[in-house]
Amino acid sequence: MARNFRIVIRDRDGRPTLEAVGDIDGSSAAEVCYQIEALALRECTLDFSRVEAIDVFGACVLARGLKSLRSRGVRFEVEGLPERVAGTLCLGGVLEALV
Repeated sequence: MARNFRIVIRDRDGRPTLEAVGDIDGSSAAEVCYQIEALALRECTLDFSRVEAIDVFGACVLARGLKSLRSRGVRFEVEGLPERVAGTLCLGGVLEALV
């Protein structure tokens, strides 16, 4: 997992929010999906406002995990997506996985 990565889980108005903090690589992307599954969330918000960087492999891992969760009925919203990571998320297929 990226050294400076962590996940902060909050409840915002009754909706669980997973805030990713730091850099996302393949293992930290897998951790995001694992947390959603471990908490048995049916819907949540993914807050990327504190993500500093994401590599393409991390974006691909995240896309694959989110697609799998979505196919099992989990619904996502995304907020706080910085421009500096949006392009990489698009390349990895993450935004496509959320719609």
